[in-house]
Amino acid sequence: MKFTISRKVRVGICVTLWTAALWICAYDYLITHKVQVNITSKYFGAIFILMIVIIFVMLPVYSIVVTHEIRKRRRVEKALTEAKDVAERASKFKDEFLSTMSHELRTPLNAVLGFSDLLADKRCGELNERQQRYVSHITVGGKHLLRLINDILDLSKIEAGRLELSCEDLSVANIFGEVMSALRPLADKKAQALSSNVDRSVTVHADPTRFKQVLMNLVGNAIKFTPQNGHIELEAQQVENQIELKVRDDGPGIPPEEQRRIFEAFYRLRKSGEGVEGTGLGLAITDSLVKLQGGTLGLESAPGKGSCFYFSLPIGSGVPEPSKSWAEGARKASGRAKILIIEDDRTAIHLIESQLTSSGYEAYSCNEPEHALQAAAELQPQAITLDLLMKPTSGWEILLQLKNDARTANIPVIVVSVVDHASMGAAIGADEYLVKPVDRKTLLGAVERCIARREGLGPAAPILVVDDDVATREMIVELLSGKGYAVNSAIDGLAARAQVAASLPELVILDLMLPKVSGFELLAEWRANSRTSAIPIFVLTSKDLTKQEKSYLQEHAQSLFLKQESWQEGLVKQLQRAVGKPQVAKA
Repeated sequence: MKFTISRKVRVGICVTLWTAALWICAYDYLITHKVQVNITSKYFGAIFILMIVIIFVMLPVYSIVVTHEIRKRRRVEKALTEAKDVAERASKFKDEFLSTMSHELRTPLNAVLGFSDLLADKRCGELNERQQRYVSHITVGGKHLLRLINDILDLSKIEAGRLELSCEDLSVANIFGEVMSALRPLADKKAQALSSNVDRSVTVHADPTRFKQVLMNLVGNAIKFTPQNGHIELEAQQVENQIELKVRDDGPGIPPEEQRRIFEAFYRLRKSGEGVEGTGLGLAITDSLVKLQGGTLGLESAPGKGSCFYFSLPIGSGVPEPSKSWAEGARKASGRAKILIIEDDRTAIHLIESQLTSSGYEAYSCNEPEHALQAAAELQPQAITLDLLMKPTSGWEILLQLKNDARTANIPVIVVSVVDHASMGAAIGADEYLVKPVDRKTLLGAVERCIARREGLGPAAPILVVDDDVATREMIVELLSGKGYAVNSAIDGLAARAQVAASLPELVILDLMLPKVSGFELLAEWRANSRTSAIPIFVLTSKDLTKQEKSYLQEHAQSLFLKQESWQEGLVKQLQRAVGKPQVAKA
């Protein structure tokens, strides 16, 4: 075997020899010239040997150790850099996958659900009992698959830290009412009692969509696992500076060994004597959503004694007792049209009230903006007048609440304010926009137009549907045609641009992810052109929107619908509000 000496060792040997030579020369000089020094040959030898050890042994060893550590650190740094690059590429691919799956899975599934609904409504003729059962199976399976896709996408967003929340003060009683209204049909199928126990003044600071999602998951699970004739109760009470919310049932309970794993992703609870149900994602997502909103989720349960899921959220602003003016009107029957005035200035209330009552309308007022939604939902007026500059809840917030709540979305809203932002008002959903001071004739004209539009003259021009997916486009055309509307369609952005340039539609239903010209580009073009700026535009998309995109659409589009949600009924209602019911539908 060939023996080699490294360069560092050779350098060390040379340095040692040179140092020894210098010491020997110095010692010889001192002895030859009889120079007196206080050092003996014994000490000199010891120092000489020590220098040899340091230079010949310790320095090379130290150099080797340091070199090894430097190389090791460089390898670690290189590995970390490579791992970071791989993680970033994986995250990018994951985002692209989620975006693609969001569109590619939801779009055909949306068509499946839409056409099955059309078949169930007997638009294409009567169905026999077997056909109805098959269509029902398609609908149930499609909705289950859609929930699974949404759960997987939500979980991925949460794990990636990309889930955006928009927290606000919410009335717990109102949210409880919406959740119970949505899930009561499921409870009725099992003869279950569904109730709530909450004071109307209790509010939480949370994201409205995600707060409802948490409750829907918990109450839905309670209905699923509670047997026939069971009882499910929603409770809320203040505990210090938090609101503690509970979903309690008298079902079979959950064994201790399953309680430890119940919040894990993909873990599915086994019902006694039955198979595994669900996807195992609901509680994992619920737990994460509660944590993101500043709360904690817990469970109290024992076999045979039911279960109680509880969580806490930050307390919202207090809500005072509502006024009696609109509450009395809700209980009073009358043949005259009811108009609700939402205004915190009593002088303005008296002025508008006198203008309306002198023309035969019944006027009711709500001078507490935080109760405006409740007032409109209970009174169900033919129209609403709304001021914008109010405290503690602004008119913009109230307008959004009214248009996003199923109980009030179809009620025309007339903005009466000193703020001159008619385009923004129309984008959010205002039916008429009047700038103060408003004379009697102008106000009454707006009220009459709103009532007539609601009751109904249909649109004069066709509705334009813009979507590149053939099945979705056909489904929307079939849905609106069945309601009596005239409908045109465009397969992409270029075709839509050409149709609008040739003839203005009454309203546009616009997808965002279009070939050639995107929906965002069309929206920007039409809003910038004075000829097309007033066209109502409904956006219907499966795209996962960022907060900036949502903000842009809220400002420039009249309504926004997501294909991954149940949008058909809401679109038709908003359409009727925007352009009225067609004469065919009324006949």
